[in-house]
Order: sequence, then structure tokens, then C-alpha cells
Amino acid sequence: MHKFAVRAAAYWDTCTDDQRRFLAIVKACVIAADVAGSALPKEDKKIGQWITEVLRHRPKPGQLMKIVTDRLGGYSPRPFQKTLGCTKTRVVLAQAGCGSGKTVAAYLWAARRFRERRLFFCYPTTGTATEGFRDYLVDPTLDAQLVHGRAAVDLDLLGVDDASERVDPIAALNTWSTLVTSCTVDTVLGLTQNHRRGLYAWPALVNAAFVFDEIHAYDDRLFAALLRFLHGCRGLPCLLMTASLPQARRLAIEKVLRGLGESLDIVIGPVDLEGMPRYRRLLEDDPWSVVVQSLKRKEKVLWVVNTVDRALAVADDAEARGIIPLVYHSRFRYEDRVRQHGRVITAFRNGEPVLAISTQVAEMSLDLSADLLVTDLAPISALIQRLGRLNRRSTPDEPIPPKPFLVIEPDTEAPYKDPDHPTPFVGARNWLKQLGTMPLSQTDLAQRWADLDQGRGLEPLESAWLDGGFETTPRHLRESSPGLYVLLEQDARVVETSKLDPVRVTIPMNPPKGKEWQTWRQVAFARVAPADSITYDPTRGARWKN
Repeated sequence: MHKFAVRAAAYWDTCTDDQRRFLAIVKACVIAADVAGSALPKEDKKIGQWITEVLRHRPKPGQLMKIVTDRLGGYSPRPFQKTLGCTKTRVVLAQAGCGSGKTVAAYLWAARRFRERRLFFCYPTTGTATEGFRDYLVDPTLDAQLVHGRAAVDLDLLGVDDASERVDPIAALNTWSTLVTSCTVDTVLGLTQNHRRGLYAWPALVNAAFVFDEIHAYDDRLFAALLRFLHGCRGLPCLLMTASLPQARRLAIEKVLRGLGESLDIVIGPVDLEGMPRYRRLLEDDPWSVVVQSLKRKEKVLWVVNTVDRALAVADDAEARGIIPLVYHSRFRYEDRVRQHGRVITAFRNGEPVLAISTQVAEMSLDLSADLLVTDLAPISALIQRLGRLNRRSTPDEPIPPKPFLVIEPDTEAPYKDPDHPTPFVGARNWLKQLGTMPLSQTDLAQRWADLDQGRGLEPLESAWLDGGFETTPRHLRESSPGLYVLLEQDARVVETSKLDPVRVTIPMNPPKGKEWQTWRQVAFARVAPADSITYDPTRGARWKN
């Protein structure tokens, strides 16, 4: 074995870039073939025939266009959407704010340019992937699939009779025959770091088109992986979508493509929609006075904070004032989080006043329109996303006057503190100063960010798949943060004695103080938190007692 490793390393050192890419492709094909050979039922003597049939499976004429026409409801596509559908380059950047119809435009791009390719619609989070599936792909005639670690639970909670994503290898083969896949970006970009789901899906990926949504939300490592995917998988068409993007990141994309002899088409959102005044900043020392007045006017208030502890503290403060808020963050049992998400959305659609207190999970997964936004200071990209929840329904045909937002200086820079970014809020403070207190549009937000250009230049990420030779060990795709999945004692007993999927009831937490938690017993992939260590409320979430 040692001799083989030495010879393999020596051979790898003599390979050209194209030869290394070819070997990476062979590695993915061998792993995918091994999964097909070992995971498919042994009594099936026609595995080769099955593989041939599913890999020939392609969208039927008009199948992707049906998604567009159903969504438009008889209306014609906007000029912005038509322009996107007529682009010519392999890689396209669509930069447009909320309400511009980017998602419909993406399906139009795929339907017009790549009608015979499978489509992978890649979202930054499991929540947004599920929302995208629910809003566009539930129709069983579309032959669509939801793919992420919690997909089976989400489909069950959505009432869809198709738990198509499981952890067993044979489930990964479903992507080989699926026409449209709504997934987390990890499903595709994980290929670059030898993640099993990406390697297993390789036969489907190699004949697909890709939409990467909300790319401004990628951390530096994930964005660098996107650059490497664009460079390494140079024949695959990709649509990149964002509300706004720092100039440094756009230049990084263009640099990668220029090295391949390619260019980047950039399509900007509708000028009339992007230029509408939607927001105005309030300078007020007491946010509660503004919140109380807004609620008295029966308005919808969204208060976004940077940490779960801050969210719970603000919720306690609200209740002390006689206000019963809705709380939404990540530290819920997963099925409770899904229900709480639904409660928040429903509350913002009825006629009663509401105060919702959320962490940064609101930035992408909450499709709601607030009348007042209160937010902790955060990086510019996060603030733009939070403002996307304010006055969201205003359109040129039915304009709504600008709605107010208030920015609060938190007493900590968590969770954005980073050794490479010792002052993460400096850029945001300068950006807010540039915005002033005049009515603001989405164009104003993006342009002021571009003027500051606080982003760092990035290079494509080293890839375990492309650069690791014969290595198959997975590496991290995203910037890792310390975390811990826990089960409540009563849930652990149910998981152990029944077929309850532990994903439904696990709670993501920061590790508690000390190291005692390392001695807690483990059930499935989670630690069982003793009752005297944690408190839990299905409408407020979890918190450590000490």
C-alpha cells in the first residue's frame, strides 16, 4: 500500500492540469459506479440498462417553461427576465433586488438556453432550498426533488408523499433521473471537496445546468469553492444570482473566466423597481418607543438581532412591556422551527399587528414584508438582506411610501468576530453614514456598497477532488464554526425506542461552558442534554441554564 501511494504521488506530480482534471472525473465516475453496483438491488440483473435509461432522461419540451408560465399566471415576462433568458455566455451574473422576479428569470434562462439539461437550483441554506421547492416544484408532473440533510422531514411536514432524500447511498442515485433538483449549494459545490453526495451525483451533474442563488451570502471559503467549480467544471453552464455583490467578488469571478478565455454576462434588475424609494433610516435612541407606536398603528414589526441570546433577551423585554412577540431563530427542535416559521409568515399576512424577533435566519428564509425594521448593526451584506424584508411588496404600479428602519449598536460583535476581520462593523458604519436619512432604493444600497468596496479579493479554493489526486477524504466546504447537536432527554428516549427520525427533534446549539458535555451519552449524531442543563419552550426555543 505504501509503495502504491509513493508511485501515485510521483505520477501525480508529472500530470498536467488537464490530466489532473481527467483523473478527478475518473475518480468521481468510479465512486458513482461503485455506489450503483453495491446499492442497487442485487436481484436486478439489468443494472447497466437502468443506468443507461436514467442518464438519458432529459426534460421534455416545455417542461421547464411550464414552471415559468404557471408562475407568471398569464402575464408576459418582464424585460429583465427576457434579457436573462437570452444571454449567451456560459456563466451569467444576475444582480437584482427583492421582488424583481429573479427566480422566474432563472427558470426562463434554463428553459430557453438549456431545455435538454437537468437543472440544479442551489440555495445557501436548507430553509431556502425547501422554500424554493415548495414555491415552484411541488407539482408531481415536474419530476423534481428536494435534496438536503433535512429534506425527508421537510417533505413530510409539507405533506408531500415523497421522502426522496435519505442518508443511504441509493437515495443519492435519485438525482441521476431527476429533472429539477432544489438543493443546498453544498450538494453541488461539495463535489470540490470530495463530499459523498456530490461524488455520487456526478453522472447527473455532468449533464446539468446550475443556478446558484444568494451568492452574496457565501462565506469566503464557500465563495472560493464556487470559483473553483467555475474553473474546474468549465463546460457546465452556471447562473449566479444576488441582490448585490462587492466589486472584489465580481472581479474574482471575471478573473477566473478570463483565465479560461471566457467572459461574464451581467444582467441588472428592472431599473424602475430597483430605483423605487423603499426605506428611510430613523435616528432614534429608544427603539421601543418606535416599536410601540408602530404596533398601535396595527403594523408589522421585524426586529433582527445577531445572536440567539440577544433574541431571547429582547423577547423578555417585550413581554415585560405587555407585548407578546413571535420568536424565530435556529435553536429549536427542527419540527418546532418549521412550525414557528409558518406562524411568523401567517402573522405577517393577516390584518393584526405583530412583533417578530429573529436572528440572521430571517435574512433569507422569511418571505414577509415589514412596516418597521429594527436591526442590530451587522456586515453590509447582512443589513441589505434584512432590509429586503422591509416594504417588500411595493411596486412601480402600486408604490408604497418608504418604510422606516432603525439600526442598533450591539454590545458585542458576535457572531461576526473573525481574526481576519478584527473590526467587522467599520464598513457597515461607513455605509450607513453614506446612506443618510433620505429615502433609499435598492440601487442606493448596492451602489453605496460598491463605492466602499470593502470586500477582499479571493482566489479559487484548493480542491480535494481536483487537487487531491487519488484522495477521497472529504474536506470542509464552509468556514466551520463550533456547534453541537443535542437531543432533549424525552426525545432521545423516543428516538431510541421507535423509528422517529432524529433530524426532526435535534437542536443546534453552541457548546455550553466547560467540557462536561463531552461525557453526555450520544444518540444517533447528537448528544443527550441532561434536563438540569437546558430549558426548552416550543415557541421560544432552547437555552442553557448556566
